[in-house]
Amino acid sequence: MWFQKLLKKKFLFPYLLKLLEDDFRFILCEGCQQESPNLKLLTCLHTLCLDCLSENKPIGQCPVCRTAIPQASGIPDMDNLLFTNLQARLKVYKKIIDGVDLFCDYCKKDGEFWCSECEEFLCFKCFQAHQHYLKKESHKTKRVMDIRAGSAKDFLKDTRRTSNLSCSNPTHKSQAVSIYCKKCCKPLCCICALLDSQHAPFCDIRSETQRRQEELATINQDLKQKR
Repeated sequence: MWFQKLLKKKFLFPYLLKLLEDDFRFILCEGCQQESPNLKLLTCLHTLCLDCLSENKPIGQCPVCRTAIPQASGIPDMDNLLFTNLQARLKVYKKIIDGVDLFCDYCKKDGEFWCSECEEFLCFKCFQAHQHYLKKESHKTKRVMDIRAGSAKDFLKDTRRTSNLSCSNPTHKSQAVSIYCKKCCKPLCCICALLDSQHAPFCDIRSETQRRQEELATINQDLKQKR
């Protein structure tokens, strides 16, 4: 109760957001340390924004570790979808903490609930309808005040199980990635795969994820032996 009362005092908001930024600095561009919607994952596993990559193009190396960037354009093909999605979810959390413009996505009344599956705010009336029609799908809905009383890590933990990575194509943002293109080394939604014949061969995103996990486990074991 005391924590919720303190949250109502506006002078605490900048302090909470500063803590939030410190905990999740790893999702910022490793070059300029700024938030960016266009983060690229290099072969050395460093993440940089398009601006930093463009400035670094004449050098042709990662500015962090000096590993060569194989693409002639200086811009890697692979988007860091994990960091991009984390940024989007943290923006929602900051919006909840700030308490500004929290309106129901259906009727524009005060948003009292958040559905992590639909990624929508709901007023009490729309929340009741939502629970009635979507009860079989087990959508996880929480009160905004309960989210506000928790931490950013709690908020991400609740959304992690139900959320899928969205397509990096701006026109397909509502589509979840389910296919992996081995040629481009990039996850795709079904629409991207169907419309662009250059994407081939394909595999299921889950099988590729499992392969990557096994590869990382092997690398981790090798590193332990070298240490």
